[in-house]
Amino acid sequence: MQSKETITDYHERINKVLIYIDNHLGEKLDLEALASVSNFSAFHFHRIMRAYLHESIGSYISRLRLETAASLLQFTDLSINEIAFKIGYETPSSFTKAFRKKFNISPSEFRNRNGNQKMHKDHRLFNLKYTEMKSKPQIKTMKPKKVAYIQAIGDYNDVGPTWEKLSAFFKENKLFGFKTEAIGISHNDPNITETEKLRYDACFTVTKDIQAQGEVGVKTIEGGRYAIFKHFGPYSQFQETYDEIYRRWLPESGYELRDLPPFELYRNDPGKTKPEKLLTEIYVPIQ
Repeated sequence: MQSKETITDYHERINKVLIYIDNHLGEKLDLEALASVSNFSAFHFHRIMRAYLHESIGSYISRLRLETAASLLQFTDLSINEIAFKIGYETPSSFTKAFRKKFNISPSEFRNRNGNQKMHKDHRLFNLKYTEMKSKPQIKTMKPKKVAYIQAIGDYNDVGPTWEKLSAFFKENKLFGFKTEAIGISHNDPNITETEKLRYDACFTVTKDIQAQGEVGVKTIEGGRYAIFKHFGPYSQFQETYDEIYRRWLPESGYELRDLPPFELYRNDPGKTKPEKLLTEIYVPIQ
């Protein structure tokens, strides 16, 4: 049986690998090099990562690249060749082949169907009794935010236990302070990624110098320019707000996205606030 210390060490190493992949997606990701990042034996690395990710590390990297490509096809004007090289494919033809295999459609066809979609003027995304998004965002330059986090894999609506675990860690280590902020980072688009493979980081900001410990990782959310939207209502309605942002606001805004995931800053405690009264700020990274 693994000791608590061994399990803690494994989680720390796995977090290092996932962060490294996120930051180097457009580069050649040699599996032996990734094993060295984790400090796992190359012989055992594949099995350890498969057990955590529920897929091979190679499949995970390929899926992440193609899902990133799908977002770039929808929300940028980059050419298909530029996207292929940006996400780490050596030739556009190999990218097109892999994309078609995953989505059963070519990149150009995907862009024609999904790129820069406009909402029909009579189509309403929201039941305004529960959810309302402020149409014009605040554009703000944010300083980097240091956070401690735990990553959940699966349905975005089932991340409550992850937050409970992170809260227990903060209470035990007396890390909560007056300025502590609760932040959620949704790494995947549920319209593209299978529900069981969605990645979500539950985060609390920290000001103390702390080290990663087991499942609890430490990282910095990059600063820079963000478009900040206000979401009023239940967390279960987030996807509707994201659709409104990316389908309607972004194509008409003139802004370009940065290669970072958006994040959610939760302004009230869901345990003490009615769902319809919840306020969330959604930060979308822009150039």
